Amino acid sequence: MTTHPGREPSRTPASRHTNQYIREVVHHSEPPPPISARFFYTSPLAIDDPLSPLPPPAAGGHKHTPRPFSVYDNSALDKAWNELRRNILKYHEEKGEKPIYEEDEYSRDSSAVTQRNPVESSRNASRGHELDSDGGRSLKEQSTTHYSHEAGNVEEGERSFDRLDTSEAAVNIDTSTVTGTPFIRAPSRTNISDALRSTAASRPPVLGNDSYNWDDSTDEAHGSSVGDLSVARRVEDAEAAGLSAKIPVGVSRLHEVLMPHLRMEPIYWPPLADVSGVIRGTWFYKETMLPVEVSVANMLEAGYVALKPWTETWNDELDSAVDVGALGEMKILHRLWPEYTRKKQNSRPSTPMRTSGRNRSVSMLDDLDSPEKQRERSVEEAENLIDISTGPNGQDNKAAGKSSYGRDGQKRTYASAGIVYSNAKEAHILNPKLQPSNYYGRRPLANYIRKGHKIGIHVVRGFDQGAWDKLNPPKSDSTTVKAEEGVSTSQSGAPLKSRQRSDPTIARSIRPKVTDLVLVIHGIGQKLSERVESYHFTYAMNALRREFNVELGTPAVKTHLRKDMGGLMLLPVNWRNKLSFEEGGYRDDTEDAATNRFTLKDITPDTLPSVRGIVSDVMLDIPYYLSHHQPKMIAAVIQEANRIYRLWCKNNPGFEYYGRVHLIAHSLGSVMAVDILSNQPTYVDASLVHNTESNTPLSHFLFDTKSLFLCGSPAGFFLLLKKASLRPRRGRDKPGSDPTTTSSPNITGERGDYGCIAVDNIFNIVNPYDPVAYHVNAAVDADYAAALRPAWIPSASTSWGIFRFFGSSSASSTVPASKAAAAARISSSSSLAQPVRLPSSVELETHNFTREELAEKRAFLLNDHGQIDYYLRYGGGPLEIQYLTMLGAHSSYWLSRDFVRFVVVEVGREEGREGTLVGLRAAKKKGVMVEGR
Repeated sequence: MTTHPGREPSRTPASRHTNQYIREVVHHSEPPPPISARFFYTSPLAIDDPLSPLPPPAAGGHKHTPRPFSVYDNSALDKAWNELRRNILKYHEEKGEKPIYEEDEYSRDSSAVTQRNPVESSRNASRGHELDSDGGRSLKEQSTTHYSHEAGNVEEGERSFDRLDTSEAAVNIDTSTVTGTPFIRAPSRTNISDALRSTAASRPPVLGNDSYNWDDSTDEAHGSSVGDLSVARRVEDAEAAGLSAKIPVGVSRLHEVLMPHLRMEPIYWPPLADVSGVIRGTWFYKETMLPVEVSVANMLEAGYVALKPWTETWNDELDSAVDVGALGEMKILHRLWPEYTRKKQNSRPSTPMRTSGRNRSVSMLDDLDSPEKQRERSVEEAENLIDISTGPNGQDNKAAGKSSYGRDGQKRTYASAGIVYSNAKEAHILNPKLQPSNYYGRRPLANYIRKGHKIGIHVVRGFDQGAWDKLNPPKSDSTTVKAEEGVSTSQSGAPLKSRQRSDPTIARSIRPKVTDLVLVIHGIGQKLSERVESYHFTYAMNALRREFNVELGTPAVKTHLRKDMGGLMLLPVNWRNKLSFEEGGYRDDTEDAATNRFTLKDITPDTLPSVRGIVSDVMLDIPYYLSHHQPKMIAAVIQEANRIYRLWCKNNPGFEYYGRVHLIAHSLGSVMAVDILSNQPTYVDASLVHNTESNTPLSHFLFDTKSLFLCGSPAGFFLLLKKASLRPRRGRDKPGSDPTTTSSPNITGERGDYGCIAVDNIFNIVNPYDPVAYHVNAAVDADYAAALRPAWIPSASTSWGIFRFFGSSSASSTVPASKAAAAARISSSSSLAQPVRLPSSVELETHNFTREELAEKRAFLLNDHGQIDYYLRYGGGPLEIQYLTMLGAHSSYWLSRDFVRFVVVEVGREEGREGTLVGLRAAKKKGVMVEGR
C-alpha cells in the first residue's frame, strides 16, 4: 500500500487482511517460552530501601549501576507494559495500515537494501566459509552423524525464517506487506531471492592467543543511539493514540514510571538526580545478573527465535556439532550482527533529490548506509521478528529502554561477536579469538561450555531472583530492621493489606498506612541549588525521612505512640524553585520617555562574582520578603503545599478525612508559615481539596495544621517588628481544652491578627549556636516566659533518658506532683535540684495572679506542654570555638537524632495534655510545675 505525505492511510480490506495474516499465520506455531523480564532503574536512590537517602550527584557524570525493581513492582510494570503494547497494536489495527518507511530513492536503491531478516543474514554471513564448492551443501549433509543418514538437504524452514540475499545484487522488496503497527511488520515472502552466494572457504588470518575476557580493541561501542529509534517510535505511536501509563513504584510509592517513555520520576517534588531511565531487561549477564544492553538483548532474542534452542531438535544439533568437531561447532555458531557494507562514496557533488516531499542529498544516503544506521535497522527488524513470534496478544519478549551501563560499566554492542546457544536459557558471547575454528582447532562448545568452564561472556535468558539475592544479599542489621518496621507507604490505588501480603519490601511494616503527613517548608538559600545541586533541599529531606523510618521502628518510641496511629510520611515543599525576582528592582509606572528601569544585574559590580552570586542566591531572600515581593513568596508556599496535598489525597483516597497534617518550617519558611497560618481559617472544609472549579491560588492551605514545628526561626523577631503577640485561635477546640477558655477574647484572637495561628500545637526548636533562631515564649507573655526554666530536648543517644528517666505519658498521671517536679528539674539541668522555696508574703501580695493565669491558659492552648521554646543540644567540649560551631548550626536540625525523635514522638503521641511526656512539660524556675488552669 502506498501513501502520500500528509494523507491518512485508507482503511482497506487488504490492510485488515494483512493484520489478520500477522496474527494468525506469520507468528510461529510454536512460540518461544515466555521470558521472566525484569525492569531496572539507574537512579542513585534505592527506592526499595527505607534506609537509602538520595545522595548528591557525583561529579564527572558518574554512571550508577542499574537496580532491579522489587518483585511486586516488576509484576505491575510488566502487566502495564504488555497491556499498553496490546492497546497500541489494537489502535493501529483499527486505524488501518500505515507504512513505516516512506517510499523514496533510498528504498529503491539496490545497494541500500532493507534487510527484512537480519537473523538469517547474520547466520549466512557467519557460515559463508563453511560452504564447499559444489553448491554450498550444509554441514549436516557432509557429516557422518545421525543427521546425514538420508541423502538430500535438510529443510531449515522449520527452524528459521526465509533466507535473504546478502549480496550486492538488486533485490526488489514489496513494501505492501508492511503492517503499520509499531511492533509488528510482515516480512515479504514473494520477492525474496532464494539463492545464496556461495563463498569459497578462505584461509583465516592468524590471530593472537585466545583470551577469555572480551577484547575491547576488537569491539568498540558504535554510538549510543543504537536501538533508540524503536524507543522514539514507540513513544510517538503511544502519544498519537493517547495511550500512556504511570505506575507508582518504590517501598513508599514516592516515584512513578512513565510508559512508554520508560522513565522514573518523583511524584511529589521536582525531578532531581532521582530521575532515571528504566530498562526492561530480557537477557542478563550471568555473573552479575545485570541486564544486557537493549540492542544486544533484542538481537540475542531474535537469534533465539530463529534457532529455537528450546526444542529437542536444537539439542540434537548441538550433540551433532560436538561429534563432528570444529566444523560442526562452526555450523551452530550464530553471528550476533549481520555483515554490513558501507556504500561507496559518490565522487560527484551532492545534489538534492526530492522524494516524498522532502529534500535529501547523496551525502545523507551515504550516512544512512553507515554501519551504525544499518545496525539500528537491524535492531528494529529484530524487534519485529520477536513480536511476530509471540503474536499481538502474547507476552512481549523484547528488551526496551536506553542502556547506559554495560557488563563492567562500559556500554558495548559486540559488533564482531558470535553466539553459541548452549541450551534453552543460556548463551555465550564469543569474540573472534574464541569462536570455533577448524584451522585453529578451537572447539568452545565441546572443550569449555559442555564441561562447565568459563569462556566468553555468559548470558542467560530471563531474570533469576535467587541468583540476584545471592550476589546482593539483603541487609539484616538492627537499623535496617527498625527502618523496615517503621516504613510507611502511599496507597496509590493498591490495597495496602493485599500489597503487604505480596510485597516483601513492606512485609515487616507495622504501620504501612500513613495517618500523619509532615510537610517541610525550607528557608533561604534554595536559589543556590540551581547552580550547586548538592545544596538542594530535597536531599536533606530524603535523609530525614530515612531517620523518621528508623525512629518509628524503635521499640522505646513505639510505646509512646497513640493506638490509632499509622505511618508517617515526610515530603518537602520546594516553593523557591518556581519563583523568580528577575523583574525586581525599581519600576516607574509612568509612560514618560524618561522612565528608568533597572534590575539587580544592573546594580551588581563585576568584582567577586562568586561571592556576590552566593550572597544574591542566599541572603537576598530576606529583603525580598520584606519588600513588595512578600505576597508572591507567600502565594508560592501555599500553591506548592496545596499541590502536594491534592496529589497525596488523590493517591490516598479518604486521607482528607482520617489523616492529620503537620508542618516543619525552617528559617524564613517559619516566618512565612506564621504569616499564612495567621490568615488560615479556623477549620478547613475537608472536601475543599476536591474543588477544581478554579485554578486560582488560594490564600490559605487546603488542610488543617495539627502541629507546627519552627526550627532556626526568626519568627520571634518578626512578631516584635509587627508588635504582635502569639495567640491561639478563637473557636478552635483542641482535645482537653475548656470551651470557655477557647472563646475568651482575653486569651484568644481572631483570624487575620498576625500571630493568631490556627494550630493545635506550636514548637520552637532553638539551636543555642544558631544566630538566626529567636525565642517565642516571650511573644505569649514576657513575665511567664521569664519564670519558666529552659527546656532541653533530651538526648536520644544516652540510654533513652527521655523515656526511662522521666517515665511514659501513660504513667504520668500516677506520678505525684512533687516527684514529677523533681524529674522536670533534673531533666533541665545537669546540676542537683535546688530545694523548693516558698514565696514570701510580700511576693504573694504584689504578684498579679490574674495575668499569670491568663498567660498559662494561653500557653496551654498553644502547646499541650505549656511552653513553646525547646533547646537542641549541639556542639560542646573543652576545645570548642563557638564562632566556628555557629557556621553549621543553622542547618544542623536535619542531622540531629534528638530533633528527629522529638518530632516523631510529638506527632505520634496521644492528643491533649494527658498525652504529653512528663520531662517535656513546662516547669518554673522555682521548681513548681505549671499545671495550667
